[in-house]
Amino acid sequence: ATSPPRHLIVSTEDHLVEPADLFEDRLPPEVAAHAPKIADTAHGQMWELDGERFGKVGDQVASDIDGLAEPGHLDEMRRGCWDVHARVQDMDAGGVWASLCFPSVMGHFTERMAASAFDPKVGLAVTQAYNDWLDETWCRPYPDRLIPCGITYLADPLLAAAEIYRNARRGFRAVLLPGRPHRSGLPSVFTSHWDAIVDACEDTGTVLCL
Repeated sequence: ATSPPRHLIVSTEDHLVEPADLFEDRLPPEVAAHAPKIADTAHGQMWELDGERFGKVGDQVASDIDGLAEPGHLDEMRRGCWDVHARVQDMDAGGVWASLCFPSVMGHFTERMAASAFDPKVGLAVTQAYNDWLDETWCRPYPDRLIPCGITYLADPLLAAAEIYRNARRGFRAVLLPGRPHRSGLPSVFTSHWDAIVDACEDTGTVLCL
């Protein structure tokens, strides 16, 4: 038998890959038909919203197939990338006690995708659906192991602040804001445009992750 580790790691720079069924039955009926979906392309699986595609699902993740550097499909990557139970097993194997997971990186998933939605109601619903999935499916089964980090709705800072308050009431500890929103045509983080988000974080004790 192996000895327990002397020191346990709390990782605050992890990522997850969004599973294909994330938005099933999570959007209000009036916008459910516009839910993001995974599309199969010649370059691999990509998330699609309003006809726009947002990068491969497998960018910057580990493959379970020998010799495959960049998996293009969910079934080509380690299951722990998108399955929380497999993730906790991987954490155990690596001596990681707790983890704060950001959304997928190169796919511009979450905030950029939601903010670019043609209908603002869809964008807000996508944001809330992601946070609901993160709470109910990813973090809640292992409350001592996974730290909830929500996403923001970039198209409207006031609605974003309301979402921070909603998440804080159910135990979220952090929220993600892109450090360079100006690259997506939004104001810089160094402007007062984002004050409502900063104020909400201060009021709730939520850590703002850039």
